[in-house]
Amino acid sequence: MKIVLTRSMLPGDIQYIKNGLNKEIDGLYEFAVPEEFTEEGISKEVADADVLLGPYVTKNILENAKKLRLIQVPWTGMDTFNFDAVAGYDIPVCNTHSNADSVAELGMALTLDLLKKVSYHDRKMRNGNWNRDQKPLSLKSRMVAHQTVCILGCGNIGYRIAKLFKTFGANIIAVGGHEADDVISIRYEKCDMLKALSVADVAICTLPLIDSTKGLIDIEVLKGCKSGMLLINLSRAAVMDEDSVYQALTEGLIDGFASDVWWNAPKRGESESYPSTHNKFWELDNVIMSPHRAGFVEGCLPHLDEAITNLIHLAKDEPLISVVDVNKHY
Repeated sequence: MKIVLTRSMLPGDIQYIKNGLNKEIDGLYEFAVPEEFTEEGISKEVADADVLLGPYVTKNILENAKKLRLIQVPWTGMDTFNFDAVAGYDIPVCNTHSNADSVAELGMALTLDLLKKVSYHDRKMRNGNWNRDQKPLSLKSRMVAHQTVCILGCGNIGYRIAKLFKTFGANIIAVGGHEADDVISIRYEKCDMLKALSVADVAICTLPLIDSTKGLIDIEVLKGCKSGMLLINLSRAAVMDEDSVYQALTEGLIDGFASDVWWNAPKRGESESYPSTHNKFWELDNVIMSPHRAGFVEGCLPHLDEAITNLIHLAKDEPLISVVDVNKHY
C-alpha cells in the first residue's frame, strides 16, 4: 500500500504515523513524501498510490492517481478541502475525530474559566490586587449546576462536552446533532437556533465551517441571546462574525467570550500574531484566549490516531471510519 503525503508534516508527526502502522502492518506499506508539495510534485508520486494523506487534492492529481482507494485528511476540519475536485470520483474521503476528547476537555476548561473568572483573578493577584473593589468584574462566580448549556452542532466533540457538563448537573440543550437522550434534554432544529440561544446561559460552538455556517453568529443572533450568556468557540473563527462578537462584548449583550480559534492566526511556520487585526479582544477582562491548541496533548497526537486506524483498515480490507459526506462537506 503506497501512501503519498500531500502536505508537509513535522518529522515527529510522520514518525508517529509510521509507529502506529508498524504495530499492525509493518512491511506492508510505503510512505512517499514528494520533493515539492505542489500539484506537479504530488502528481509525480501518485501513479501507483493507494492513499493521499493530507488535505490537498486537485482534478489533475486524481487523474494521475488511477489506483487511488482513499483520501485521508488527518484532522477534523474540512473547510479548506477542495470538494469540487473529488466530484464524480468514487473515492472515499475521510477525516478524523480522534481528538474529540481533547477538544472537549479544553472546551470545558475555557467555559469553567469564564464561569469562575479564574484567569481574571489570577491576573489581578499577580499585581497584589484581591479585587475587593470588584471592578470591572465581581468576585462572584456561577455554579455550573445552575446553567443551561447549549451545544451548537452537537457532533463528536459537542456530545462529549455535553456529557462532561451533565456530570456537573447542568441542563444540556443542543442545536443539531444527536437526538435528545438522557444527556440532552432538548434538541432544537437548526432553524430554531435563536430559540435555543434565548434560554441558554452558556453557548458552546462546535459547528463545522461550511457555506451555511460562515458568519452565522452575527449581531442579530447575539442580540437575541439570553442576557448574561457566555459564548465559547471551538469551531472555526469564521463561523462567528468578528465585529459582531466584539460589539456584543463591549455593549454587554453577552457576559463573556472564550475561543481556541481566531480571525488572525499566524501563517504556517510563524508563531506570533495578534488574534485580530482591529478588535482588541486582549484588552477585555471577560475574554479568554487560547492559541488553537485544543488537540495538542502530551505524549500523543490524537488527531492522527483515526488516520492511522483508517490506513490499517484499508490495508486489511476493513470498513473505514469517519467517512465524509462530500455533498454536505462534513
